[in-house]
This record gives sequence, C-alpha cells and structure tokens, in this order.
Amino acid sequence: MKIYSNRKGFTLLEVVAVLVIMGIITVLALTRLVSNQNNLIVATDTLTSHLRLAQARAMNTDAPIVNTFNVWGVCFSSSTQYYFFNCANAIGCTPAANQVSSLGEDSIVNGQYGMDLTKKGVQITNGIPLILSFDRFGTPYTDAALATPLAAQLTITLKDNNGNTKTINITPQTGMIKKG
Repeated sequence: MKIYSNRKGFTLLEVVAVLVIMGIITVLALTRLVSNQNNLIVATDTLTSHLRLAQARAMNTDAPIVNTFNVWGVCFSSSTQYYFFNCANAIGCTPAANQVSSLGEDSIVNGQYGMDLTKKGVQITNGIPLILSFDRFGTPYTDAALATPLAAQLTITLKDNNGNTKTINITPQTGMIKKG
C-alpha cells in the first residue's frame, strides 16, 4: 500500500468552515441591504405611541361629565412635523396655542414643541394638515373642539426616502390605534 504525502486539496473540515463563514457574511450583508426601513419602522412606532399617549391622557383627565371636555390630541402641521396639544375646554380649543411637550420631542421652528420626521427621512403622505383629538372616553375626533367625530377608519401613511410605506389605522368610536 502506497502512502501519498504530498496530496493537494482541502479537507472536509476546511470546506465546511469556509462555507459556514461565507454563510455568516451573506446573512449579515443581506440584513443590512434589506433592512433599510429602520427609520420608517422607528417613526411609525413613535407616532403610534404618541397617538396612544394622547388618547390615554385624554382618558385619564378629571374633567367633570357636564359642559367641560378636556382635550388631548396630535396636530400634524406639515407632512414632516406634528405636536401634542391639550386644552382645558374643547370650546375654542386652538392646538397651536396649546402645545405641550412630551418625552423625546425635538424643538422645531420658533421654539415650539413637536416631532420632526425630516431627520429620519420619513414623511406623512395623506391628509395633512390634520388634527386628531380624543375625548375622555378615547373617542377620536378630527377637530380640537370635539365637534366632528371620526366618521370612518383613518389611515395615516408614512413613507421613507426609498419609497417604503407603513400605515397606522385609527378606528372610529372605539379609537383603536394599530399599525397596519
């Protein structure tokens, strides 16, 4: 029996190791290429949380049942900016004059409170300007005076610079807010 000492080639262990390393590199490269929606996902989650926060604050007010309605809401002033507002009384409520800050907000033009989606490369593509307010029962309205309840499901669409979109749906009467 002859023993060959100068065999040329790779062992099975070396081939498997190279394939495993190539697989890991491929997975990392694909996740970076495919997940270019990170800013869009973050913006959608943030806006959903802000809408739910406004609704929760409206539901946790101690306003009396008769004649006075404490209003919390979100005003979309442009396709890239929105802010919280709170009025002690729905009658004569002006969102711009009653802006309030919230955790994590950016300061926008003239020192007013609000969130700016421009930094994330995201914009809202439908129904701007828009006011979305909530009464003490969590019912959504399309005005700050709580005179116009949301009549049909409202879909807010966010779009990033790459053309990817995400939606947020608000159900009338119940005020259920969910990502689409």
